[in-house]
Amino acid sequence: MSKELYRYILDCLAQRQRLVMATVISRSGSGPREAGASLAVNGDGVCLGTVGGGLLEAQVISAAQEVLRTACPVCLTFSLTAKEVASGGMLCGGRVEVLVDLLEGINHLIMPIFAKIIDAQEKGRGVWLIRSICPGEPGKSVVTTASETALPVIKSPVRTGLGLMEEENLNFGSLDIDDLTIDELKRDRRRAETVLITKGDDRYLLQPVVPPGRIIIAGAGHVAQELATLCNFLEFRAVVIDDRREFAGRDRFPAAEIVIAKDSFQDCFLGIEIDGDCCIVIVTRGHEHDRNVLAKALRTGAGYVGMIGSRRKRDAIYRSLCGDGFSEEDLARVHCPIGIAIGARTPAEIAVSIMAELIAHRVEKSF
Repeated sequence: MSKELYRYILDCLAQRQRLVMATVISRSGSGPREAGASLAVNGDGVCLGTVGGGLLEAQVISAAQEVLRTACPVCLTFSLTAKEVASGGMLCGGRVEVLVDLLEGINHLIMPIFAKIIDAQEKGRGVWLIRSICPGEPGKSVVTTASETALPVIKSPVRTGLGLMEEENLNFGSLDIDDLTIDELKRDRRRAETVLITKGDDRYLLQPVVPPGRIIIAGAGHVAQELATLCNFLEFRAVVIDDRREFAGRDRFPAAEIVIAKDSFQDCFLGIEIDGDCCIVIVTRGHEHDRNVLAKALRTGAGYVGMIGSRRKRDAIYRSLCGDGFSEEDLARVHCPIGIAIGARTPAEIAVSIMAELIAHRVEKSF
């Protein structure tokens, strides 16, 4: 789930509103959205997020409105065959299970959990949202068949709870967790993948709340401007660095987390914490600046280093860096020419190609 969605949920709870959080808890085949995808629906019918669109999402929203009326959470299990996929205007089939859960602002155990999630994201710490999903009243499951306006679905009542796990601590919140140990939760959790644990008739959903990755952009030209804007849309935190104060300003980079004007690129990363979750993008105004920043970048633990430029420019810079003692293994870390080849020409198109490569890096790193 996005920070925007967590913030929306917290705001609703702070206003003592009831709302529903619908979450994909499992899928098989080629269901439309992955486990962990979520949608919030409030009492006014306002929706934020998505669980897949099409008829499936329409039925989830309808179920959410029923849960708001009855205060009884349910699990919906959809079987999407080729026929239903075609009639529902969807592009993929499979089996999808969605938890439609009720959140209430009057529940003093719930609101602090979402407040802690927002705080963790702002501080760049990873946490895990934990949901307990236990069977409701036996014999209350309802099976509906497909029609022109609906997908086949099994609707099962459930009892739910919600808690939060940090690296070592567990806030039990409203969890029903008698048959699961903290050690088991720690063992099974993943940093970038939602996990569903089954213990007897009870299940537990572990959703990682991963802080947005940080992209450090060296250079504050037109490509950097477009890239910083895309970072904001795609939940990356952008840090922009340049040695020209007239370029490295908040007026040019309103969406960036940090904008830094340096006296030179020689100390461009001084004072910035860089680890394996950071990406460095080098898009300065000249070859010599690119070379100097690349030399500094290769001495960091950044998980991704990319540099703009042609292969001819790359080869000249690499030869220079080899003369300074950098190895072939060092240089193999560098993505240059940066970005995915899409025939980009304009600064915006180049930024899109760079962001596409950064997204691919993030996905690859997650598994």
